[in-house]
Amino acid sequence: MNDRLIPQQTDIVAHGPVMKCPFSTLKSFLPCWPSPEPFKLTSKQADWFRHLGQCLLRFYQAQNELYNSSVRGKAPSWISRYLDNGKPEHIVELGRAKAFRGELPPIIRPDVLPVDEGYTICELDSVPGGFGLAAQMVNSYKQHGHQLIGDISVEEGFARALEAPKHGMNSGMAIVVSDESRDYLDEMTWLSNRLRALGYKVHVAHPRDLSYTEDRVFLKVGTNVTQIDTVYRFAELFDHRNISKWELLTFLAKGKRIRLAPTVKPYLEEKLWFALFHHPALQTYWKGELGEDFTLLKKVIPATWILDPTPLPPHAVIPGLNTEQGAVQSWDPIQNASKRNRKLVIKPSGFSPDAWGSRGVVVGHDVSAEDWSKAVDKALLAFPETTYILQEYKSPTQISLPAYTKQCDIVNFEGRVRFSPYYFVADGTATLSAILATVCSSDKKKIHGMSDAVMTVCAM
Repeated sequence: MNDRLIPQQTDIVAHGPVMKCPFSTLKSFLPCWPSPEPFKLTSKQADWFRHLGQCLLRFYQAQNELYNSSVRGKAPSWISRYLDNGKPEHIVELGRAKAFRGELPPIIRPDVLPVDEGYTICELDSVPGGFGLAAQMVNSYKQHGHQLIGDISVEEGFARALEAPKHGMNSGMAIVVSDESRDYLDEMTWLSNRLRALGYKVHVAHPRDLSYTEDRVFLKVGTNVTQIDTVYRFAELFDHRNISKWELLTFLAKGKRIRLAPTVKPYLEEKLWFALFHHPALQTYWKGELGEDFTLLKKVIPATWILDPTPLPPHAVIPGLNTEQGAVQSWDPIQNASKRNRKLVIKPSGFSPDAWGSRGVVVGHDVSAEDWSKAVDKALLAFPETTYILQEYKSPTQISLPAYTKQCDIVNFEGRVRFSPYYFVADGTATLSAILATVCSSDKKKIHGMSDAVMTVCAM
């Protein structure tokens, strides 16, 4: 374990207050075990996470500008073609609508892995789940005297980031949870209850619960009908056909009758931006747009390539991709690579049911040679209807921390950790709220909220 990156966590005996067995309050939200105490970070590490939020906001701003420049012919056309692959025409048109031109995601959540050389970001999500869970975990730990990392509560951050410009705190807000995202319904319901207790008019709704007129959206709450000024879209864009009256919702959003967030910008929900960030032809652009933040992002965004089956001319190579024989000119050497050379990950880029929740992810050195070959084949054959990326795999640092069992005993748990900081964007600033920490056993190559993982939040 690299002590520069992660302070040594406590063994079974905690140095601070130990939270009582939390299953009575957290069991309906947590997909796995909780820890009796937060994950400790240093003040320097907390400051690094604060700065990361602003870097990622600038990254989104640069993505937005680059895509629109590509559409207008002021940047290479292949950029927007990659980002538009596989999407229905009306979804692409919505993303290009003038009414949404400057809008960016109100919530940013990277998945950050501590590795030997620092940190790496394996994912960047603009429609993240888990912030309701993070809010409840923070609330539980605070009740036991812990000082959690975060410059704004999840509740206040969400309300500020999502308020309708004309109505402020008096905005009527609906968190719309689709069937596809129903696993997060309980935590969103808990969050809306907390927000109403703070005076905000926030409710959770299924898409079919909303009713429409030619210029308004309404939600029936009990016997009352509430006007909705902001709809928070807790639904993936690939699932738009299953969202009731989708056309009316987006029509009102384009007309500025309501605020729909995140805005329908499918190109900002693509993982292939990591490949574009490392593309040699775009380095001057990123440096110009990101300034000093370019250096930080260059260190933490792993090498990534778009799995495009288009043949290369004889004099060309795939930039930065090498095997023991040297630079590669096709995907064949990757498809047939030995296990030692398969420290790579394949994942769908976006606009696919398999593009979230670790679905569709294949880790090269965690599968057989035959399965890896099939995964590469599948990705290449799917292009351009579904775009896949190939990404360098970096192994997270191993740590240990205390954890509750289902019998509420405390045991020592060893594994690898993933940090998921939540940033809420308002007035051009990305403010750090809670940081979730998920720890999976060392034999797991994919870290997520599986049943035998441990979850907590971060504190100083």
